[in-house]
Amino acid sequence: MIGVGHRAWGWDRAMAVGQTPMQPGLLSSTVSFVEGRIAPNSIYAVLHRECRTLFPDEMFADLFAGDGRRSVPPMIVAVVMVLQRLEGLSDREAVDRFAFDVRWKYAAGGLDFDHPGFVHTVLVDMRARLAASDRPDRIFERTVEVASQAGLIGRRRVLDSAPIYDAVATQDTVTLIRSAIRGLLRACDR
Repeated sequence: MIGVGHRAWGWDRAMAVGQTPMQPGLLSSTVSFVEGRIAPNSIYAVLHRECRTLFPDEMFADLFAGDGRRSVPPMIVAVVMVLQRLEGLSDREAVDRFAFDVRWKYAAGGLDFDHPGFVHTVLVDMRARLAASDRPDRIFERTVEVASQAGLIGRRRVLDSAPIYDAVATQDTVTLIRSAIRGLLRACDR
């Protein structure tokens, strides 16, 4: 049964969970291109090594139907959502970065250079599915769990779940000004 909130978003559970590609192309994989060019402890390298363990497709199975049109693999969407938050990007900017920045495809499991991107509404849909689920904070919880095990909690804020899970968030004027000032200060530091 589709709940009222589900109808408001225009989706139902008739979409099946997409499967993450497991065999990248021999000559078209981002792995050989990126490895050696980025630090092994960079977020891209860590996500590349751990993304299948962090965000296995099964972790999101309850959000999708058993059959129907396949979704963008949830692991890929989760990696994009994490990188989106860390880099402070809008949905459109994040999917653009995924489509054209080889580090993002590398972080999402070493995908091929020509792995198809997706539209920004996939991120909106995933947040809506998560919000309507029994475990809406699963990406945040899993990221915090791993960061804690790695000793990163307490040294640096790893992730704030609010922007990832609030599908209808609109920033007020003060928040927008504050973000613009932070961005300006970061640019001046360089």
